[in-house]
Amino acid sequence: MLDFKVNRIITADNIKHGIVTNSMQVVENFKLVYGFNKTVSLLKTIEDKKQNCYLICRLGDYVGFLNYQIDMGFSLKLTDFENNFDSALDEYLDLQKKDWKEEDIIKYLKIAKEIENESQPSKMTISNH
Repeated sequence: MLDFKVNRIITADNIKHGIVTNSMQVVENFKLVYGFNKTVSLLKTIEDKKQNCYLICRLGDYVGFLNYQIDMGFSLKLTDFENNFDSALDEYLDLQKKDWKEEDIIKYLKIAKEIENESQPSKMTISNH
């Protein structure tokens, strides 16, 4: 089981989100899935661009939203749809209202569907380290 460390867990509209605001915890969470070398390479590439950016990816049984802000570093939101694709569709409507790019919303949904079809047991644990 993958144990992701998050700073807090919030529930909004019956969807659980783990929030990571510490760059080092973001690195540790990515290492669980991608290993040390791939994680360092990925995050260094993002930092070297010296521009704000984001990445949508799968981290265990969660849809991950990695955000990089030049002045703040990395943050991460893990979204747990609990293998309920209907919840992902509800989130789709919310993301449309937030003016997300359509291709990003589709990527988000594809990951949620992938998780529904092929689980990788995961949990979120609150940690402030």
